[in-house]
Amino acid sequence: MDEETKEDIIFHKLEAGKKIRVFKSTYNDRNYYKVQVTQKNYQGDPDKFYIALQFKKGVELADPDGKGIDIIIHSAYENFRKNPKDEYNPILYYVVTDFEEVKRQEQLEEEAYADFQDNLNEVEISEEDLPF
Repeated sequence: MDEETKEDIIFHKLEAGKKIRVFKSTYNDRNYYKVQVTQKNYQGDPDKFYIALQFKKGVELADPDGKGIDIIIHSAYENFRKNPKDEYNPILYYVVTDFEEVKRQEQLEEEAYADFQDNLNEVEISEEDLPF
């Protein structure tokens, strides 16, 4: 991949209209979603942590390769629940109410190559097309 344009960059802030990468994990037959947030600490080293995402009931995101799903959040709100281990620090998560799924560049290239392979096998050559 050459230089990334501004549209291709994954922003690490949860802002409406920005593309973010969501990671999916399954535990006890339930799907959990999270987004990685990166910021620099006082020494200038990057700190990475995850914020949980919750989608409306019935929404399932497919992550077949395990590399995450790119989405654009149109509307979401912040919510929290009680932390059973520490009553003074609740667990923060975002409830996503409206979003749009965006395909990554690798996915688009794989689909284009698969379409090319399918169309390659469909080419029919007649005797009129041959030069001899």
